[in-house]
Amino acid sequence: MNSADGSLSVEMIRWTFTVAQEHRVEIETHLLDLGLEIQARGDDVLVVTWDEPEGGIDELIEELWAINGEPFEITHEEFHRASLLVYHPEDSAPSESAAA
Repeated sequence: MNSADGSLSVEMIRWTFTVAQEHRVEIETHLLDLGLEIQARGDDVLVVTWDEPEGGIDELIEELWAINGEPFEITHEEFHRASLLVYHPEDSAPSESAAA
């Protein structure tokens, strides 16, 4: 959905970061409790996706750093929905009864 000023809203954020092994479970648990999705790459790299984020990004990063015991680098990517299309095969056009 576009805002009034014409900019696109953020539909999803993806973070990629490396955490200290001894704090990984605690960080994963914290993120899962907040409803974020996590993928692990190896023993220490986490990829976190946050659908339709609402505020609190800086605060959440501070929380993660506190759990880890020290700051770590986070690659932050934002994804915007520029358009949404639904494709239907030609042979599955809606029937007349469904259109009525």
